[in-house]
Amino acid sequence: MARLTGSLLHISTLPVLSSFIASSLAAPLPSNQTEDCFPPPNSVASSIEWTACPEEAQLLAAPSNTTAKVGSLFVNPGGPGGSATELVAAIAGGAIQSEAVLASFDFIGLDPRGVGLSRQVRCDEKIYAERVSLFPKTREEFDALEDKNKRLGTSCRELTGPLLEHVDTISAVKDHEAVRIALGNEPFNYLGLSYGAQLGALYAALFPNNIRSMALDGITQHSQGQAANILIESSSYAVSLKRFFEWASTDESSPLKGQDMETFWYSLLGNATESPIPAAGCNDTDCRADVNAEDILFATQPSMVYATGDVSRSASWGVLASALYNASEGDATAFATSFTSPTAYSGLAIGCLDWTTTPTFSASLQKQIMGGTYTPLTLGASQSYQIQQQCIGWPAPVVNPPKKLDIKTEVTILLVISEADPETGYPWAIGMLEEFENKVLVTRKGAGHTSFALGGETSEVMAMYLITGVAPKEGLLLDS
Repeated sequence: MARLTGSLLHISTLPVLSSFIASSLAAPLPSNQTEDCFPPPNSVASSIEWTACPEEAQLLAAPSNTTAKVGSLFVNPGGPGGSATELVAAIAGGAIQSEAVLASFDFIGLDPRGVGLSRQVRCDEKIYAERVSLFPKTREEFDALEDKNKRLGTSCRELTGPLLEHVDTISAVKDHEAVRIALGNEPFNYLGLSYGAQLGALYAALFPNNIRSMALDGITQHSQGQAANILIESSSYAVSLKRFFEWASTDESSPLKGQDMETFWYSLLGNATESPIPAAGCNDTDCRADVNAEDILFATQPSMVYATGDVSRSASWGVLASALYNASEGDATAFATSFTSPTAYSGLAIGCLDWTTTPTFSASLQKQIMGGTYTPLTLGASQSYQIQQQCIGWPAPVVNPPKKLDIKTEVTILLVISEADPETGYPWAIGMLEEFENKVLVTRKGAGHTSFALGGETSEVMAMYLITGVAPKEGLLLDS
């Protein structure tokens, strides 16, 4: 019998948590279980075995005497590789301020296959730690990149098992459907952030009649070609970076106030290219002990999630400004590559099953030329670029290649995007309008990645939609 490969953390709106974990591949595969036991692409797991959550997951949720409970709300934080169970824990800890939303839904965090509680993908950290350029300039450098990718992927297969070939988004969607059925076959309510929006869109394509409400916050379009993805994402990163530069050079709280930020940026990248900058907080065990220009380019993009100087948020402009200042002074710890991040391994495994790449040196060189010409601030660096380069030579085949969706739902799907999102570019959101027949797009002015956690007007619109199931008017442009 097929077994569900997702784990479930269920936050109840009752005073005491009702919490379960779905039976998953977190345990070793039985000796008689083979790759053939995984659900085929066109099926949904037929049963779920339930066990109690760990004691530390027994969280409390705030009850309400004034708001009626709507049902369950599935959430996904993105990544790919982000843990939905951790998001639910954060919500229980106060990450969402909307009392109406908290009182209306039981929050369901289903870790996708290979993520978190759902048998985390494991790989050889020593191979991952090898420094190989994602911008190979010679055939030898390209061969070194391909060789590392092959060895890393092989290690992931050995340490993770046959699950590695089944962590694609189609499979994750069908696991969500299996849990929806197991929870009483009630209509599907869903909030997907970033990659979670890709997962939600695919669910809507496969199960259009099962949805009550679906809010997709930070839109990824899984139908563009390789060049378009790099160009859209790296240019969106560059647009956001320019806004950060303006803030960093003028805000009183910024340690970079008064700097010509573009000059500063290019100088820092040049210095890191000539001689990697020490990372005082790393010793090459958990993270790399020095940082080069590539490290800075790829680490800066996710550091701009919150377009604010609030240093309490680890991915805010204030934290980024301090990190850049420290790097210019000789300590680039904030940009050092971690060797122990589980998200890096699961995200890579998922990405390599979902996205195609052209595994040739000439194609790699052409992408670099495009990036340097069209987005000189970022040189094409982006998560899309990383996936394409890191999946060259990956031993597991693509099973969910990019494809334009034709989504026809009775309910209106809510799409949300900020105008200068550094990770999911505005062109992707516009492109997805062609793939949804019944949809509304809401735009938030400003930068930052996703909007729901900000608590502003956009968050309020999303909350009201999720609670009532009624979409806002088309064309909303909101200030916060």
